[in-house]
This record gives sequence, C-alpha cells and structure tokens, in this order.
Amino acid sequence: MTNKERVFNLVKDLSKEINIKEKKGLTAQEIAKKLNLKRNVASHLLNELYKEGKIIKINTRPVYFLDKEVYEKKAKEFKETAKTLDSTVKVSNDDPFTKLIGYNGSLKTQVKLCKSAASYPPNGLPILLIGNTGVGKSYIAQLIYEYAKSIGAIDENAPYVIFNCAEYANNPELLSANLFGYVKGTFTGADKDKPGLLEEANGGYLFLDEVHRLPPEGQEKLFLFLDKGIFRRLGETGNWRTAKVRFIFATTEDPEQTLTKTFLRRIPLVVNIPSLYDRPLHERLQLIYNFYKNEAKNLGMDILISKQVLNVLLKTKISGNIGKLINVIKYSCAQAYNHVIREKTNILRIHLYDLPREMQADLDIIKSNFHFNGMLISHNRKDEDLIWDKEDNKDVYEVVSKIFVLFEKYSSREINADSFKKDALIYLNEFTDKIIFKNDNTYIDSIVFNAIKNVIENVLNIIQNMYGIKYYGNSVLVLTHFINYLLSDATYEKYSENITMVLRVLKNVFPKEFIIANKMVELIEVNLDVKLNQIAVIYFTLYIKSLTKSDNTNLINSIIIAHGYSTASSIASVANRLLGQFVFEAFDMPIEMSTQEIMLKVQDYLKNIDTSKGIIILVDMGSLEEIYKSLTDIVEGDIAIINNITTQLALDVGNRILQNQPLEQIVTEAIQKNSSSYRFIKSQKNRENAILTTCVTGIGTAVKIKDLLKECFTNEDIEIIPYDYSRLKGNGIKDEIFKNFNVKLIIGTADPGIKEIPYLSLEDLIAGKGEVLLSKILRGIVDDETIQQINQTIVRLFSLQNVLQHLTILNPDKIIVQVEKAISDLERFIGVRFSNDLKISLYIHVSVMIERLVMKEPITSYSNLKEFEQCHRQFIDFVKASFSVIEETYKVDIPTTEIGFIYDLIYSKIKNLAV
Repeated sequence: MTNKERVFNLVKDLSKEINIKEKKGLTAQEIAKKLNLKRNVASHLLNELYKEGKIIKINTRPVYFLDKEVYEKKAKEFKETAKTLDSTVKVSNDDPFTKLIGYNGSLKTQVKLCKSAASYPPNGLPILLIGNTGVGKSYIAQLIYEYAKSIGAIDENAPYVIFNCAEYANNPELLSANLFGYVKGTFTGADKDKPGLLEEANGGYLFLDEVHRLPPEGQEKLFLFLDKGIFRRLGETGNWRTAKVRFIFATTEDPEQTLTKTFLRRIPLVVNIPSLYDRPLHERLQLIYNFYKNEAKNLGMDILISKQVLNVLLKTKISGNIGKLINVIKYSCAQAYNHVIREKTNILRIHLYDLPREMQADLDIIKSNFHFNGMLISHNRKDEDLIWDKEDNKDVYEVVSKIFVLFEKYSSREINADSFKKDALIYLNEFTDKIIFKNDNTYIDSIVFNAIKNVIENVLNIIQNMYGIKYYGNSVLVLTHFINYLLSDATYEKYSENITMVLRVLKNVFPKEFIIANKMVELIEVNLDVKLNQIAVIYFTLYIKSLTKSDNTNLINSIIIAHGYSTASSIASVANRLLGQFVFEAFDMPIEMSTQEIMLKVQDYLKNIDTSKGIIILVDMGSLEEIYKSLTDIVEGDIAIINNITTQLALDVGNRILQNQPLEQIVTEAIQKNSSSYRFIKSQKNRENAILTTCVTGIGTAVKIKDLLKECFTNEDIEIIPYDYSRLKGNGIKDEIFKNFNVKLIIGTADPGIKEIPYLSLEDLIAGKGEVLLSKILRGIVDDETIQQINQTIVRLFSLQNVLQHLTILNPDKIIVQVEKAISDLERFIGVRFSNDLKISLYIHVSVMIERLVMKEPITSYSNLKEFEQCHRQFIDFVKASFSVIEETYKVDIPTTEIGFIYDLIYSKIKNLAV
C-alpha cells in the first residue's frame, strides 16, 4: 500500500469519529504522527488527495481535512457549525470565477470562453474583452489570470502586468519602448538598458486595456510577437529575444471599426460583457448587496437601505455600469454618514435623498417597485456558508433524470395514466426534498433568497385569487428554494431536447395546472426580470397538482367573457376561490377591444386545452352570443353560450361542472335558476363520417386496405381514410383527424388503443366477425338494405386469398402454403398452438413483410431493439429456423427489426409467451 493510500484510508476512518462541534477536522500534523511520516510529506499527500476530489479542505489556521463522503453524509451538521467558523470549506479545486456574480448565469458563456483562453495548450489563447465602461472587464481579466494559476497553466508566482494603451496613444515610439524595452542611447534620456513589459510579463499575463487606442503601427509591432513569440528591444539589431506571454485585450469600442483586420485575426476569442442593466435582476440585486456589504465592513457599521433606494438602484440605467454603481453606493454612504455623526446612531440609514440628485428625479421609478422590502446589511455577519461542488448536485440530477424517464415511459405507453400521475408526484416530493436539503439554511438570509421569497408570496396570492388554488404555509419557502436553485444552476440545459415532449404530456394530462404554471412563470419572470428555464413550468405544474387533490382532467371547460377591464377576471376570481378549484378562465374585453380581437385570444386558448367534453362560455351581453361561429372548427365537443353572466350564475354552473353533470343539463337547469338565456350548439353536425384504415408496418398497407374497402362502400356517405398507425397510437383521440372527421370505425392490422372509437381487426373481417359491428356503425348513415349489401360484398371480397392478392404482388395460393408451413414450424418450436385469428394476422403480416423484403424496403427501426435482441434471442433463432425455406425461396434475409414486429403480433394474443 502506498503512503497516499495509507493517508486516505486513515482520513476516511478518523473522519467517521469526528464530532464537528468539538473539532473541525484532521491536521497534517495528526496524520503524520499516526503514520510516522514527516509533516511536509503528509501535507503534500493530503493536498494531492484534495486536488483529486477525494477529501475536502478547510482553510483555517491550521488547515483541516475531512473525508468527502463523511462530509456529504453529515452536510447539514457541518452547515450549522460552519456559521460559527471563520473559514471556507472547499470541495475539489478552487475556481476563481465563482467570485464573479453571474458566472453560472448571465455570464456563463463568457466565463466558458475565458477558461478556454486560459487552459488551451500550450500557452493559452489571446482574448479580447468588449464592453461599455464599468462592466467589469478589468476584474474578469484578473480572474482569467487567477484561473490560469489555479489549474497550473502558469506558476503560482507568475506576473500579471497591466498597461493602459490610452496613456501612449499619441506617441508610438514611447509605446514601443514601454512594450519592448530599449537599449542605452536609443533616444535622448535612454541612459541605460531597460526591459519592456513583454519581459516583465514573461511566464504570465499582459493585460492591454483600451486596446482601441493602440495606433495601427503599434498593433503591427505586436504581430511578430503574437505569431512567433520573438522580439527586439528598441535600438537592438542583434539576436532576437523570446518570452512566453499570454495576452488579454480590452476595449469599449467596436473592434471591427477600431482595430486592424490583421490584428483581429490574431485574437481567436472575443467576449462581449453585457451592461449592468442587461444583467438579470437577481444578479443586480446581489451586486448592490455586495458593494454595500464592503462599505459596512469598512465603516464597521450595519447599513439599512430603504425600499425606495433599492428600487431606484435596480431600475435606473446607470451609464457607468458597475463602476458607476460602486461610486453611487459610496456616495450614498458618505451622505448618510453625516447624519450618523450628528445623531450618534450605530446604524447607517440610506434614504432616497442620500443618492445623487439626478437619481432622485424620476418619479415613475420611485413610485414603482419590485415588491422588495428594505435591506439590512450586517458589517460582521458571515454571508458565505459552504461552497458546494457540482458533484454534490448529482443526487438532484438523478431525480430530474428519473422524472424525464417517467415521462418517456408514459409517452411510449409503457405505463398507464394512473401510474404516471402517482409516480410523478412521488418524484416531485423527492426532488423538492433534495433541493431544500441542499439549500437548507445556506441561502435563507441572503438578499436574493428574500427577494425571490417576496415575489413568490405575491405570485401565490395572485394565483389563489385568480384560480382558487389554496396553498400551504410552506409553499412560499418550497418554491423560493426551487427558484433560487434554478437561478444558481444552469446544468438543466442538458435536458432541453426532452423538455418539448414533457411539456406536451403535461398539457394533456394536467391541462388546468399547466395553464396556472405558465402564468406563474410569466409573473415571476416579470417581477424578477429573469428568463426561467422551462424546467420551472414542469415543476410548477406538478406542484400545483399536488395542491389540488381532485382529478379535474375529465371536467367540462368553461370560460367567462365580459366587457370592461376586469369584469370577467373579478367574477372568475370569486367563483374559483369559492369553488376551491380552477374552473373558469377569464377574458376581459375593454370597450376599445373588438369582438374579433377577443375571439383570437379565446381561439388561441381553446386550441391548447382538451375540449372533447365540450365548452361552456358565459358572456355578459348579446353581442357575444354569436361567437360560437368562429369556434365550431376548434372545439371538439358541444358548445354552450349563456348570456347575462353574474357571480351567482358562475357559481351555479361551476358547481354543476364539478358534479360532472352533462353539458346540456348544466345550461338548461342553470338558466332556470338565473335570469339568463342560452344557445346550445351540438357538435359534429358539419363533420364528414369516416372509417380509418391503418397498419402497424406503415401507410402503404393501410392504403391497400382502403382500396379494397372502397369497393364495398361505392356510393355511401362515408369516407375511407388510410392513416398512420404511430400517430393514432401516440396522439390518441386528440389527433387532428378526429377534429376534422366524425370517425366511426378503425380497421387495421393492430389496435391503436383509442377506446372512444370502435376497432375492427383485419383478421376478424376476414373471419366474418365484423358484421354486427359494421351494422351498428352504419345504422343512421345508410338504410338496412344497403347495410346488408355492404356486408355481403365484404364477405365476398375479404377472403384471405383476395386480401393477399390486393396487399401483395405475390401469388396468394403459393404464399399461403409457404407461410402456413413456416407458422406451423414456429408453433412447434415455441410449444404453443396459435388461434385461427392469430394465424390469419400472421398470414397477412408475413406476406406483406416478404413483399417488402423482395422490394428491398424492409422496416429498419424497432423500439428498444438492443433490449429485444438480448431478451428474446431464442425467439429470433426460432423465427430464422422456421422461415429459412422462405428466405431461400425469395432470396431474402429477415432482419431482427422485422422479427420484432412478428413477436409483437404474437405477444398481443399470447401474453405468457416465454421466449
């Protein structure tokens, strides 16, 4: 066992026994003594283990170490204790960029480029920082240098040299002398040799600020060094000098206009730094807090900032950005300090009149606010708790992954709706527990956390008033933790490709909650001035569902439309609150808004909800009664419009909706109790009757089935439509085809599982089992005599030989004999007797499959193919053996994808298939 392994094992063992309240950790001296090592050797090995991420390091005097796993298990205990420690717990390597507010938010892309510039082998890459005065270019340049040191790209003592090009913009010779150095006698006053900035920065960084002030000739002099790393001092003619210098350039101007193209070509990385006002609100808030915190420390006093001051600082477009903001904050503290001296108080109170006069002038900004309270900043309280490494978030990401897998399973019909809803809420609770544990007491007193908390409380009150959703006392804290976590972690981008699918499922399964969630996101984004990841819509939808215990997915939808700025909203708000559920959506119609404009909003809303159960529209006057005319093509079910809306009428209708009364009963009985009139528009009267044909293996076979059926329905008022099986299976009754046609029946080779529409299999049609179902469906469309004629024609045309003749180019008599032999062999291998209808299905499926293979058009994809190959290898072998004669006869090879569909067909009839 190596010394490093011995040290690691000892740290692991001793960490388990530590009482953190009595002892912070293990020192290098302790480890050295127990293992009989020199202290410097133990210290070196401990630091190596820390760099490898196996242990954590607490920077105090002396430095303490702990096993990382033990630390993670007792994280909460460590957090509580850390509040009393004047130390920083470090996990894994330090990243200087974590000091930059927005490093994982609005500046995430910029930080990534800066890190690339520092880490690119062997000597990094030149980088140009662009941004207005005061955005933090110099600070970011300093962080690039610190990051290069932290990753070992440059030495710990490597130089960092700053040079402002504006100082020598009009003197190219002096500029060259400063950059490259000069030899004695080069010019008047050059009485000795002097090295330049390139030599001074050798092995480290040279930061050239305001590089746009570098004249073209000055830029040209840097070309050779940037290309080859060689230069001469001014006045030298001998050998070339060399230096290894990394460059950071900064400018406030457009580089395309101020720098030569040849110079720009030598700078591969260009980074734009946003202005202060373009940064998200939570980042601006944190900056204000940090700068006031610095002043509090300097003055040794607590600072109380008024609500008005905070809002002015957040909303004013400060021309000098962060630099000017710092000066404004210093100015306000200096002004307020005069009052402290006079009044002899120990708290520095910052009022509106302490700000510069020009910032007190905008009354609109002063009157408006972000719902934030004033801010009290302690001069001696420690803000930072534990610095969590990304590895600590792995368990959170695991739960998120489980949620996405659950949605994929539901989307592919692997689990039913009940299981999906139950598991979704279980994972929601698990996810909530994880993020609250991660944040527990870490951010609870931070300015950003409390700002988010105020916004969330306001949003939940609005949602309760609008939709009647009652929230629990801890809901504010739970959702604040979630938003705080979301804003501080940008790794959710890796789930972006799945989010569209998840949102589609949520909209179908939890339609009302989905609408509320989107409203919540909209309100939070406006009040926090931030763009939330769509993960927020997913979380809020599930969270709102957890608050509403009843299942409202099968309820009739209802909307209220009324003239005035808030008439509809007020009635809907009262009704939803009293009903305790989101029953009514409101559409306010100001006097200046036309009926056409309001209907566009209504249509957009109805397109995104399930209207198959119908829609009840409550309106306030007759001009809106005719709106149904623009809705019949959008609404799948019946439409009812009730006039003379009142709160009493809304409550009556809402109660009946919650009791699941039929739509027509609701409107007829509701108007008897209220002074209203109504209009009832029965659905489907304009939709053409249709029969769909479909096939699991593609639209081609569905078209051929349709052609055969068309001969049976020659002059009848019913359309035969071939339709894609996967669309039917995936979309169900919500598919567009059911909006456009009154579908009476689906005929095909596999059941798409749409319980609202009868299904007739092709094998039942061939076996003569479809007569009763067809008669029932056709009654009311054609007379009894025609129904009898159609059934007779089907019996004649849908013999097995005739179906095969229509579906394939193969000789039906020959193929039936060959397929019959193959199926008989497969029965023998499997040890199961197939029913007649399964045999007919296989005759059709295999015959069509052989034609595909002969035409070189095999099915090349099959869901979970690798899993199928692993789990059903024996079945694959049985099929290959049974169909070997067919493969030889037609010179084809049956791929595993096609065998998968054969398996599915058999499994649909024999559930206990054991191969």
